[in-house]
Amino acid sequence: MKITKTTIDKIAKFRIDYLNSLSEFQELYIELMISDSDYFIFQVDNDVSGYAIRNNDGVLIEFYVSEKYIPESDKFFRQVLKDLSIREIYCKSFDSLLLSNCLLSSLSYSLLGVLYRDYSDARIKKDSEIKMKKADYSSISFLQSQDDSIKELFETEEQLADFIQNENVFLFYKKDDFVGCGMVLRTNFNWDYCDLGVWVEPSKRGNSVGSQIILNLREFSIREDLIPCCGCAIDNIASQKTIEKSGFVSKYKLVNFRTK
Repeated sequence: MKITKTTIDKIAKFRIDYLNSLSEFQELYIELMISDSDYFIFQVDNDVSGYAIRNNDGVLIEFYVSEKYIPESDKFFRQVLKDLSIREIYCKSFDSLLLSNCLLSSLSYSLLGVLYRDYSDARIKKDSEIKMKKADYSSISFLQSQDDSIKELFETEEQLADFIQNENVFLFYKKDDFVGCGMVLRTNFNWDYCDLGVWVEPSKRGNSVGSQIILNLREFSIREDLIPCCGCAIDNIASQKTIEKSGFVSKYKLVNFRTK
């Protein structure tokens, strides 16, 4: 097999096949890495057989082999690790091909995140006093003036402005008192999946406000014919409790495999 560096447009068709092959949809945390990563195509006797994406930290974040070559995927995988100097692998536990190859190679691992794709009835009653207001450009300075923990939702003013223009950002109030912020971000604009992000004003935490925000965001997503998902770090127990109070259930994890 020959591995050649390429451009994202050259693997676009294969990425569609890859994303369609997953039993659940892509994690936004991974998708946001894609544009700043390196792309590699696999060739066997001039036949394109798959691709890999490696981020700037040497982490393998996508590995795909077309169905015809799946019996040889373990060989492809080992060559990718060697030729691309892969140090780590971020694997969604529902990515069966990548997961099985990591396990076959007996790689050590730890858990990075909890991935939520299913939900049932919320554990809390919806608070009718909590209202959501669509953010606009005038909201940028207000949101930036909040506690630094709000940077969990956006990293820069430019990114926040982009989210406000192209996505759905909301301010949440209870009796005219600002309680938090929420976002509905399309994971990939070619599909109808979205990721829900929530931030609660520090003085309002501990009162299920975050769960109430998620409930509102999920209802909004469904009304917009979007499929809501979310996730959080494995060690963020508070966020896990918040998400699960809203009714989300996790069957999957984001796994960090290490090659050394």
